Amino acid sequence: MPKEWILNQANMRWGLTKKKNVGPVAELIRKCAPKTKEDWETYYLSNVYPREHL
Repeated sequence: MPKEWILNQANMRWGLTKKKNVGPVAELIRKCAPKTKEDWETYYLSNVYPREHL
C-alpha cells in the first residue's frame, strides 16, 4: 500500500498519467478487450504503433 500511495502522489503531482503523456491507452484496451498480454501486444503493434516506432 505505501508504494502505491507514493506512485499515485507522483502521478498526480507531475501529471504522468494524463492523456497527453500516456495516450488513450485505456480506450484502446477497452476496444481490444484482450484475454492475455499477448493478445494486447499483437493488437497494439498491429493497430497503434509498430515495434520500430517504440
